[in-house]
Amino acid sequence: MQNSFWERDGEEDRRLIMPDGRFYLLSHYICYGKNIEVYMLELVIFDMDGLMFATEQVNCRAFMEVVTEEGYHPTFEQFTSLLGMNARDIQKKYYDYYGEDTDAEGIYKKVGSRAKQIIKEEGVPEKNGLRELLNAVKEKKLHTAVASGSDTSVIKEYLEKTGLTEYFDMVLSSKDVKRGKPYPDVFLEICQKFDVKPEETLVLEDSSNGVQAALAGNLPVINVPDLLPIPEEQQEKCVAVVSDLVQVIPLLKKIEIEPHPFFCI
Repeated sequence: MQNSFWERDGEEDRRLIMPDGRFYLLSHYICYGKNIEVYMLELVIFDMDGLMFATEQVNCRAFMEVVTEEGYHPTFEQFTSLLGMNARDIQKKYYDYYGEDTDAEGIYKKVGSRAKQIIKEEGVPEKNGLRELLNAVKEKKLHTAVASGSDTSVIKEYLEKTGLTEYFDMVLSSKDVKRGKPYPDVFLEICQKFDVKPEETLVLEDSSNGVQAALAGNLPVINVPDLLPIPEEQQEKCVAVVSDLVQVIPLLKKIEIEPHPFFCI
């Protein structure tokens, strides 16, 4: 233990890095006393759009086309502000951007329909390393879930189209919980279903809203940016920030999932 070190995470410690490169997901430790509480990794939660599939680019294209056709002037910044949000919150943003007289629900449905048409014609674009990562998670016999702002029907459709349904034990849409991301409700609901503590869970997210949702629920999170990097203050609170899913695999292999009693020296 003397050669190990703590990686700071703002007010809390997320990881204990061991000399051999393993790291432990932590909730807290008692420096004065004796033991450090170490949680077993039981569950991995995947975001979908922008994390598993390169569908945010498709959604952005659909958004730009539809909003322009409606007579407004959409921007890339407006689109990226919607990332990770559920339908209710996206429609609220439409009112903010285009006025109270905007047919927010109509625009939302048209964007969704246009995106579906593009996917139907061009297929679901998988992110690099997705299948390799899913196999690595499967080898560790961890629970898996998808937590997405998309409709449950869309989540299941994409998994079926890509042949990935068998890799996931559960899917949950943010639309089926009280509050969408950046609130942690969708993640906490999944944890409850598996009877797993948030500290025993690893979240994989691409967007700032998704990362904030994980942090708000005290869930360790790895960020894999898609269209935009997350703010630096969020990066500092993540277990790691990596450029693609391939880079998650060696991190996953370093996570010790056996419980060990530790002592502060």
